[in-house]
Amino acid sequence: MTMPLHLYDAHVLKEWVDYNGHMNDAAYAIPFSRAIDAMMAMVGLDEAGRVATNHTIFTLAMQMRYHHEVKEGEPLKVSGQILEMDAKRIRLYQWLRHGTDDTLLATCEQLLASVDQSGPKISAFPDHVGQKLQAIANEHAALAMPDDAGQGIALKRK
Repeated sequence: MTMPLHLYDAHVLKEWVDYNGHMNDAAYAIPFSRAIDAMMAMVGLDEAGRVATNHTIFTLAMQMRYHHEVKEGEPLKVSGQILEMDAKRIRLYQWLRHGTDDTLLATCEQLLASVDQSGPKISAFPDHVGQKLQAIANEHAALAMPDDAGQGIALKRK
């Protein structure tokens, strides 16, 4: 059975906690970002791969949704699903869950781009990276589209 990729595990650090005693809204971006680093390593864009290819991945857009608070020291896990991709970009959806009870804490949808750092400019993924990403995307095509994927922010109007 195809599943989203397990990408990252962490614990809520003291510096991530705000004056309300739970993880600060900005700190939620950290595990999502680290999960992208892990995905990059999976497909050949770890430090050595970035040096060898002169390519990296930049975030072009991000939408986070907060579902539940979490406190200092609690375990976290991030999983991700490639929703779509082309030669230069990936649309990635991620779930941040509590590491033991699986409570959904937040979701993050991102548009990522392959960047040739010699420009820097957006360019096609190196062949071996694009092939690995496409294989993941092909597997993830069998997964359901998350209900809130592609939604923006708006106040309801009558």
